[in-house]
Amino acid sequence: MIVRRVMVLEFVVLAAGVIAISWAAPLIRLAAPAPALTIAALRLVVAAPPMIAIAAARREHDLGSLRPPDLALLGLSAVALAAHFAFWVVSVQRTSILASVVLVTMQPLFVAIGARLFLGERPRREVNAGIALGIVGATLLVAQGAGDAGTLSGNVFALVGGVMSSVYLVIGRGARRRLSTASYGAVVYSLTAVLLVGLALATGTPLGGQPPSAYAFIVLLALVPQLIGHNAMNWALGSLSAAVVAVAILGEPVGAALIAALLLHEVPGSLELAGGAIVLAGVYVALRGARSELEALREPIAV
Repeated sequence: MIVRRVMVLEFVVLAAGVIAISWAAPLIRLAAPAPALTIAALRLVVAAPPMIAIAAARREHDLGSLRPPDLALLGLSAVALAAHFAFWVVSVQRTSILASVVLVTMQPLFVAIGARLFLGERPRREVNAGIALGIVGATLLVAQGAGDAGTLSGNVFALVGGVMSSVYLVIGRGARRRLSTASYGAVVYSLTAVLLVGLALATGTPLGGQPPSAYAFIVLLALVPQLIGHNAMNWALGSLSAAVVAVAILGEPVGAALIAALLLHEVPGSLELAGGAIVLAGVYVALRGARSELEALREPIAV
């Protein structure tokens, strides 16, 4: 009974995270004409302090037990997250929301490989089937969306952003075995903010002088997709494999497409709808496979 309750909680949190991150691409588009690097940097500048405050309020002590290799991994996680945001925000500004989000969420392919090589996690048969379905659905979505509104550079940047996101997820799965969500988020978000602000200053990208509406959408971007969405994913990584969390994120294109249709009038075609249905089928199959992973879980995880 306890295991069943944990499974329900894990899946509810994961679903809430997917809904929250589905707002990321539309909010990035609405934050224009602010430069992409400005949006990425200020998103983390706003998101980092609340995580530091939460970790301090909870008096987390797990950071004191970290060894130099652990700290190096956290630094690498921040570099990967900074690269993910830097490339993906540019992608959203250069191609369609649907094409950009689909390509950036192709990460399960890379996550499954990375988790197997570096974490010793071999995804179960159901998870592999979910990945296959998700990639098929994503391919259909790209075939429709990229042909109409995509650009080669935007699509390539989205794919690079997906690779960087997979690195972030794999490292996060390893780090969350020893760190609470608050501690992990406080460190990685702060380091990512420093990296992105430093990159903005080095490239002469202005952080100020943007329209008030741009700053309002950036704050929403930090509050909803970052603090709610990313933290939900980080929390889920404490119990679910990196591959399962990555497959769940494949639901983001569907949510982003619906939001884009309502707010930005980017209406998906029939092929896109078919692709979205296949993506959701892949998510369902993979999450059913995750049940056995939770039942087999034995090691304690920080919360």
